Amino acid sequence: MPNDWRMTVYDADLSRGLVELPGEAHYFVYAQQTSAFLENGGSEVEIQLGDGAFRKGRTHIRGNGVVWVYEVGPNGRELLKDPAVSIVLSKRVSFDFGPPWLLRADRVESQWGSVTPRHGHRGPGMRRLTHGRLLAEVGDQFERIEAGQAWLETGRDPVIGTNIHSGSSAFVRVMVLPIELEGGKSSFVPTTPEDASKPRAVTYRLFGEVAAK
Repeated sequence: MPNDWRMTVYDADLSRGLVELPGEAHYFVYAQQTSAFLENGGSEVEIQLGDGAFRKGRTHIRGNGVVWVYEVGPNGRELLKDPAVSIVLSKRVSFDFGPPWLLRADRVESQWGSVTPRHGHRGPGMRRLTHGRLLAEVGDQFERIEAGQAWLETGRDPVIGTNIHSGSSAFVRVMVLPIELEGGKSSFVPTTPEDASKPRAVTYRLFGEVAAK
């Protein structure tokens, strides 16, 4: 039976005060505008601008600007409600592997004119563009993705991504994957043998992985 989960990304404006994350879901916090401090279980760590970290359990975030919060957990639980937090995108997802599951956060960057081969992934993932502009072709549909915009890829739908910005474009994604991909193993699934032979023309930065049950 498919697993029924929900993936959500929020803006958290820390200039409006301390933000508390409850302990029921998994969270990835990305420092988009400013560094931030994450307090969890009596210990505190700092994430620098352009970096991020996973957290599970009740966590407090403090800082002076906006951070992105990715939330991953079973469908049906209440979404975050805080005056400093606003939903950017929330989507229900399903997948038929695990438990346990692997949660992975990374950053994918491309240069002007680069085109990814048509592909899918081994699991669903929430993405958000940090800078630049992309053209996403999903099946027979096209969408222009602007900086700050979030989107979900199911992993099953074939996708082609084209960098249509004058410089580099990059997005931060959080994915739910089979546990056997732990250790940074690729989730990329080319649609055809011809697609498999094409260069991907992107660079990756792995922020972290956690096992979820």
